[in-house]
Amino acid sequence: MENVKILSVGIGGFANHYISQMLPKNGDGFEFVGMVEKYPESCKCLDEIKSRNIPIYETMEDFYKEHKADLAIICTPIFLHTSQTLTALKNGSNVMCEKPLSGVSEDAEIIEKEAEKLGKFVMTGFQWSYSKAILDLKKDILDGVFGRAIFLKTLVLWPRDINYFKRGSGWAGKIKTADGTVINDSVAANATAHHLHNMLYVTGKESRSAEALNIKADLIRTNDIENFDTSVVSFDLSEGGKGLFIASHSVKKVVNPTFEYRFEKGTVSYSENEGILRATFTDGSVKEYGAPSKDVHTGKIYEAIRGCRTEHYTPVCSPYTAAAHVRCIEAIQKEEVHLPISDFVKRDGDWIYLEGLDTALESCYNEEKLLRDTPFMEELVK
Repeated sequence: MENVKILSVGIGGFANHYISQMLPKNGDGFEFVGMVEKYPESCKCLDEIKSRNIPIYETMEDFYKEHKADLAIICTPIFLHTSQTLTALKNGSNVMCEKPLSGVSEDAEIIEKEAEKLGKFVMTGFQWSYSKAILDLKKDILDGVFGRAIFLKTLVLWPRDINYFKRGSGWAGKIKTADGTVINDSVAANATAHHLHNMLYVTGKESRSAEALNIKADLIRTNDIENFDTSVVSFDLSEGGKGLFIASHSVKKVVNPTFEYRFEKGTVSYSENEGILRATFTDGSVKEYGAPSKDVHTGKIYEAIRGCRTEHYTPVCSPYTAAAHVRCIEAIQKEEVHLPISDFVKRDGDWIYLEGLDTALESCYNEEKLLRDTPFMEELVK
């Protein structure tokens, strides 16, 4: 069987995770035939890339002048996702594009139509959507094992320092580029997007995601950025039930992804500290689905490689599936962003955080309420 030829568009930043794991296996079912990166020194594996004589180009157009690729992996800033996906499709490549799909939900239809016209597939890199644990859970939900959804909630507290918001070419934490291209980069759109998307994905019909409706959001900006770095979001799910998503970068305490999905016939729970997805049913029985974070960086890439070898392949997370998350973000962006009073803002070296915010957000999760319904919010934005 011939190796699937792969072009990696973007090799720094997040791409370091999968490149470092895939390069040692290069030639075993797949082959990197090129890399596109304007600043290749940002890749921790640059020496190995050079030692393997994998060419590096500044643009995709330069690569496609000399080569072809079965698969393009796009791991670049959000505002480039759509244009680079279309470039790859027009040059004969299937695409695995990192999340989020885009800053604009309408791009899903543009991408899907182009892929269909050219006979290619596009998959969005919401890594949990390719996990056996999540796929098995979604199947059980669709099969009625859990009954109707009642309440889904998620908590992620991931402190980020000022260097995180200075990464890349100045797009981090921005709403738009200088030329007006929508980015909407935020804690909910990017770093913790997997966990917001997952709430929509597992409750969606077939391979689609449910829609978040009637959205209310408490948003806070603490760091020196354009967009928000804390979000507490409540919504109704289009397929029934309600959701509460809580995430922040401007905290001192780390709480890795934790969720509880309550259904009519049972509750699904997960804590990344334990790593096992578990369902407890009302009759007392328990089902373990396994670890959704297993092979989290490479699982989606191996799935894309499999897709390249499969006739009429349909990805489990298509642009249409991923667009529900973008629509949710677009609705959140319409809410007011609050600036905390200086008394709460603390600094520890390169880390800026709000004193007491982590405790308040944990209370919101446990008591299932918005931040606006706590005394903390009243004091925070006086």
